[in-house]
Amino acid sequence: MPGLASFGALLGIGNVKIGYFTRMAPGTQSITGIGFKPKIVIFIAAIAEDLGQTQQIGSSGFDDGTIHGCTCLRGDSVVTWTRDDFSILSMVDETNYIGGYITSLDEDGFTITWTMEGTSTVDCVYLAMK
Repeated sequence: MPGLASFGALLGIGNVKIGYFTRMAPGTQSITGIGFKPKIVIFIAAIAEDLGQTQQIGSSGFDDGTIHGCTCLRGDSVVTWTRDDFSILSMVDETNYIGGYITSLDEDGFTITWTMEGTSTVDCVYLAMK
């Protein structure tokens, strides 16, 4: 997303980084170019596909590499879930979801481990803080 990278600079905040990514596969993903080792990362995520759902499918969460958490809406339910196994979760149902959590905080970013069932794509905005 244009302009997100300079948002912290506009506010005069030096030790934050805002970024964006899309994920559509299980495994690990390294996010680099942060410029520091973050202490915590906040995520806002949404499913990238238009599945004709009436509900928003996505989550808001946090992660410090040890404690993971998110609140999410599931596509086949209007009930809000709180999860401690993922910090990012986009779930249509038990057979179609993608979820991730930070497995390491690195010198220039962080690494996310993803679990996936079915075929899902998640768009995510993050705020990394030093």
